[in-house]
Amino acid sequence: MGMIGVYMAVGDKDLKKLIGMQNDELLDELEELEEKNDGYNIDKMWDGLHFLLTGVSASSPIERDKLSEAIVGVTNFSLDEEADFIAYTKNGELKEIIDAMQKVDQEALKTNLDLAQFRKNDIYPDIWSDDEKEELFEELLDAFNSILSFYKQTLEKGQNIVVSIY
Repeated sequence: MGMIGVYMAVGDKDLKKLIGMQNDELLDELEELEEKNDGYNIDKMWDGLHFLLTGVSASSPIERDKLSEAIVGVTNFSLDEEADFIAYTKNGELKEIIDAMQKVDQEALKTNLDLAQFRKNDIYPDIWSDDEKEELFEELLDAFNSILSFYKQTLEKGQNIVVSIY
């Protein structure tokens, strides 16, 4: 199946509850919340989008880099399992992330897109074919704009973001 990235808006009460949970309990609660909360599923494009924006894999998030935080969240939940990645971004942190995303020069991203670098850096998933460069860029750009829109809506509603990749 592969690792899927999901962004979910949660209220303060739900976030506080999640912060106190560990492993399976946290995963079960996230699945329940996904059924009733707004969310955005980036599918498998999370690592590619992180690499496009930052030049590094999402498996090596850049602390205090707003574009990195846009993709992987600000604060990690404590999990014992290496395979699961779950983090959150509080509402008060969203404005700076949104501002950074709005400053991204999308034409420069397209001009500088080098899929050979995606392959060289083992960016997930293994789909970075030069033959599909245009389509892949459009998919990455759609994901970027969808996350930006979702973050703006979440900020306006006074909610927080939980990012889960597993």
